[in-house]
Amino acid sequence: MTVASAFARYRDVLQSLNASNLDLLDDVVVPDVRFNDPFHRVTGANRMKAVFARLFEKADDIVFVIDDWACRSETVYFRWTLTATLSERPWSVTGVTCATFDEAGRVTDHVEYWDAASQLYERFPVLGPVLRYVRRRIAGR
Repeated sequence: MTVASAFARYRDVLQSLNASNLDLLDDVVVPDVRFNDPFHRVTGANRMKAVFARLFEKADDIVFVIDDWACRSETVYFRWTLTATLSERPWSVTGVTCATFDEAGRVTDHVEYWDAASQLYERFPVLGPVLRYVRRRIAGR
């Protein structure tokens, strides 16, 4: 299986995930997959599924779209946008993921890069204004 076709399978699973079909991940990740994002560093398919399960518990109307990707040897980099409703307010996060595939076409590593400060923390009533102030000060505005 080529990395491009393995990624196509993974992309389809990620874009179709919901609270009731998380077991689809078992077909596209290795049992000891490593998953990292700004809040989690877990090993194992069950722990990865638990991360997604918590997301589906906390947010509603989740839509995950992968809109661009690039393959290099066993690694795929892809840009994505997640939109949802969080605490009854619209929420959107854009990020990039680096996924590594084994010879069988299953993901061994999934590392997400996204800005938690501007895309999540700034939404909080007390923390948000402080972070925006600090960001303006650093930018010299």
